[in-house]
Amino acid sequence: MSEFDNDNSEFPDDGVEIPDDLSSLEEEAGVIEAELVVEEEKVEGETTLEDLVEKLSAERDDYLKALQQTAADFDNYRKRVTKQFQDAGDQKVETLIAKLLPALDNIELALAHSKENSDLASVLAQISNGLLDILTKEGLEIIGNADVDFDPTCHDAVMHEPGDGSAKVSEVFRSGYKWKQRVIRPAMVKVVGQG
Repeated sequence: MSEFDNDNSEFPDDGVEIPDDLSSLEEEAGVIEAELVVEEEKVEGETTLEDLVEKLSAERDDYLKALQQTAADFDNYRKRVTKQFQDAGDQKVETLIAKLLPALDNIELALAHSKENSDLASVLAQISNGLLDILTKEGLEIIGNADVDFDPTCHDAVMHEPGDGSAKVSEVFRSGYKWKQRVIRPAMVKVVGQG
């Protein structure tokens, strides 16, 4: 007699027979348990796959943003360094031109005083023109014209004569120079007119 054969009046008889051999129930429970595990893995796999795709997409977007930021930073750095090199080069050229200005002044004075000696005047004119051609190609501009309006940013008035109308440059005593639109040295001039 099995332990289930005892009459137990506490539990009502609902018509379910309990078999003596429980091995078939164990097999059926194993199959059901395996099916539940497979279903659970499918659900977990779908959630995990979605989470993984979402995580990888977010990671990809972060890397893309970081790469774009790095590329922009590098481009800005390259432009800044290029501008710094250009500015440093411009400053060196401007310094060199400023150092050459006394030599140009001396050549102009020698040319002005060599009117009697035409051979010397010719040689000095060639030297002056050659040097000025080279410097002009590099961006040097001469401020040395008379009969132009007086501009205090380009002209240094050392003499003034009263006259009618606006102030005009009547005579240039020493040429001035601009390099890349910046005045290196103002021209020393005589001004006629109201100023």
